[in-house]
Amino acid sequence: MRALRFLPITACLISGIAVAGPLEVLSVRASLSGSFTQSIVSPDGVELERAEGQFQLLRPHFFWWEIEQPDRQLLVAVDGQLTQIDWDLEVVSRRDFSPEDRTVLQWLLASREELDAAFILETQGQVVSLTAYDPNAPIPRLSIEYLPETPLWRLALTDRAGQIINLTLTEDVDRRLSHIDFAIPSTYFD
Repeated sequence: MRALRFLPITACLISGIAVAGPLEVLSVRASLSGSFTQSIVSPDGVELERAEGQFQLLRPHFFWWEIEQPDRQLLVAVDGQLTQIDWDLEVVSRRDFSPEDRTVLQWLLASREELDAAFILETQGQVVSLTAYDPNAPIPRLSIEYLPETPLWRLALTDRAGQIINLTLTEDVDRRLSHIDFAIPSTYFD
């Protein structure tokens, strides 16, 4: 399904890390939520797609990615189960979701040990770059920028096809999540 390409973006935002800059901030977060804008850019610099929506992350295994525009889709990962609802196509799919299938935002929830095992970490100011040791990793390169005076996070990742996925997250800093916030809605077409 077309939303699955958005999953890698989702794995890098709430991480249990104590490196300078963004990783220090993420290491103390139990949850993160807000709105997102995402664009997919070709290796030639042409914007291929743009999406907007809402996201939620909760340690250790909860992920919510709701695309509101241009299509309406919801991806929810709870304890190893990924559910994808495409409201426009009226389709629901479910599959097992292992730690190896992490999305970009879920990497943000990873421990420092897990990040060190998978990536070379380089920090420069408020930007941390993660480069995968495995050249066949779904996300070979990811950068995370935190703007401390704002609720903004900027992520940029390069996928194996050379496409760049830019993601701007606007955090709802006052919202605290619990597992109840990850209840999968019922549909009339499932």
